Amino acid sequence: MDEKDEQPEARRTRRSLPGRAIALLYSASLAAIFGVLLCEFFVSYQLLTDHPTHAPGLIKETYGAMLLGVVLLAAQAVLVFAGLLKPVRDNSLEIAQLKESLDQHCHLDELTKVLNRMAFDHMIVRELEGLKRYGNSFSGIMVDVDGFRAVNESLGYELGDQVLYELAQLLKQHIRKADCIFRWRSGRFLILAEGIGADKAGIFAVKLRELVARHAFSHGARIGVTVGAAQAETLDTPESFSARVKTALSLAKEAAVATGT
Repeated sequence: MDEKDEQPEARRTRRSLPGRAIALLYSASLAAIFGVLLCEFFVSYQLLTDHPTHAPGLIKETYGAMLLGVVLLAAQAVLVFAGLLKPVRDNSLEIAQLKESLDQHCHLDELTKVLNRMAFDHMIVRELEGLKRYGNSFSGIMVDVDGFRAVNESLGYELGDQVLYELAQLLKQHIRKADCIFRWRSGRFLILAEGIGADKAGIFAVKLRELVARHAFSHGARIGVTVGAAQAETLDTPESFSARVKTALSLAKEAAVATGT
């Protein structure tokens, strides 16, 4: 099996083995030196006890040996830290930074730079658990660009992507710090709004729709959005919650068609 076919966790474990081996070797050598010093002490003590007339000379030799052992121990510690442990620590820090960067990359939509569906799938489980355990209410607000395909066809796909990026950033700037925005698909976004029920979520949805309608995008582009909102319920699963938010969006679209807005 090639390295590229291995699971990421297996590759990280395999690559961390040299660092563990070095740490184990250092610990073993340190214990060995302490053991030698301890043996020297007991041997010297026994000699002094059995031959008290030799005590002056033995004491000097014992002190000298122990001092030499301490010096060697200190030198080894400095050498190991400078030559071995520091690179291992630096390597561990680099691995942690790379992992954090990879996690951020995996959970960000490349085009709009907001969270993606993968991030939503992780977060919604936690949010629903908080709702069931502690009553932490929240609502979902789905924003869909009206006629997004026509926007791409009229502006071109490159400018259409720019408009989509600007829309994501506009929405991100006007939600609260506790809220999260995710790109759902194409021209559709979903906002998890903490601590608000269906009524306040509906008011928030209207404000977002009006905000987008007033905004001038790149190259003078104007777009409209339809917004639907639904409050999470204690019996919701991630699938049922998402379905109810999408149903709310569909109802908002039907209402817009019926009223001609």
